[in-house]
Amino acid sequence: MIERILERTFLLFLSSGFAKTNTDQIAKHIGISKRTLYKYYDTKDKLIDSVFELMRSKVQTKFDKVLQDKAKDPIDRLKEILFFISDLGSKMSKTFAKDIEMVRPDLFITMREFRKQRILSLADLLREGQKAGQIRKDVTPELTIDILLAAVDGILNPTYLFQSPYSNTMAFDAIVTIFLEGVQEKY
Repeated sequence: MIERILERTFLLFLSSGFAKTNTDQIAKHIGISKRTLYKYYDTKDKLIDSVFELMRSKVQTKFDKVLQDKAKDPIDRLKEILFFISDLGSKMSKTFAKDIEMVRPDLFITMREFRKQRILSLADLLREGQKAGQIRKDVTPELTIDILLAAVDGILNPTYLFQSPYSNTMAFDAIVTIFLEGVQEKY
C-alpha cells in the first residue's frame, strides 16, 4: 500500500505540484480515503519527504543497473541514462519545479546535489566509451560531464522553466541530442 501511495502521489505532484495540492486531492488520486492516507502519513510534509526518497531510490537503482550492464556497449548505456533523465524531466510540470524551489528549498538543494552526483558518475562511462572507440578521444570526460550538468541544471532551474517558451520535453531532448552528437565518434 505504501508504494502505491508514493507512486501515485509522485505522479500527481509531477503534474500538479505539491504546494496547492491538498490531502483530499491526494487521497482521491490514489483511490483511498483521507483516513487511510493519514494512517500511513500523518502530515503532508512526511508524505512529500517519502515521495522524494522513493524517487531518489528509483533513480539510483536505474543508474546502477544501467552502469553495471556490461552486456550493452558504453554508448547504449549512456543513451539509456540520458533518455531516462530526459523522460523524468519531461514529466515534471513547471509548477512542480517552482514548488520545490520555493516551498521546499531543502529538497531543491538535496535533489540538485543528488542529480549532480548521478551525472558525475557518467564520466567513467565516457572513458569506457573512449576505450571502445565510441566516444571521441579529444573529449575530456570530467569537463564534458560538467557541461552536461550545467545544461541540465540550467533547464531544471524553475526560473528558466517558468520564463521559457519551450516545454521540458523539448529542452531535455535538445540537451540529449546535442550532448550525444558532440561526444560520439563519427564513423
